[in-house]
Amino acid sequence: MDLSQVLSIATACIVSAGGVGGIAIAVIKFSSNIIAERISVKYENKLERALEKYKTELSKKEYVSQVKFDAEFEIYRTLSKGFSTAVKNIILMIPDGKAYFPADKDKRKEYENNNYVNANNAIVMAQDALYANGAFISEDLYNKYNEILALCGQQLNAFQRRYNVLYFASQEKKESYTDKEYERTTTIKEKWLELNNCVREYISKLEVID
Repeated sequence: MDLSQVLSIATACIVSAGGVGGIAIAVIKFSSNIIAERISVKYENKLERALEKYKTELSKKEYVSQVKFDAEFEIYRTLSKGFSTAVKNIILMIPDGKAYFPADKDKRKEYENNNYVNANNAIVMAQDALYANGAFISEDLYNKYNEILALCGQQLNAFQRRYNVLYFASQEKKESYTDKEYERTTTIKEKWLELNNCVREYISKLEVID
């Protein structure tokens, strides 16, 4: 409503009301309509914003049956158990921080070999669990699990270097790890934590429907 319309209404009120009292009544009525209209627009906008927010929240959810939820939960629990064991054993085999080893040379060798065997077995089990359930998880999460497997495999290769007769170096050097290999253990830990956060976020978005 523009100024000319307002003046027209005010003039009509003056003519028809014939006095100050009539003008006052007309002005109050006119003002009330404007206020009501503005309140209506205000709450309409607020309602639209609330509706958009609700739609956004709904779009973040994925609705699944109880059976599907239970199946997915069990898959990720199996993968979590297998990969956590693999990562733990890789850290024991090639620690990226302070570590303790037997002082006796033969006992240290036995300790290191046991760590390798445990790590190798754990990685095989984690790999089997991933391949068995690969069709039932998202491609993105599958790739993240597979990346950790590949990094762990590189650490196994670093240990196996000591038995490589084609690697012409002293045995001491063969049994030593490079800075890159120690850093790789740190990378494995970081990627494992990142993957856990991704799975946790995915599970939290699942809504069970009856």
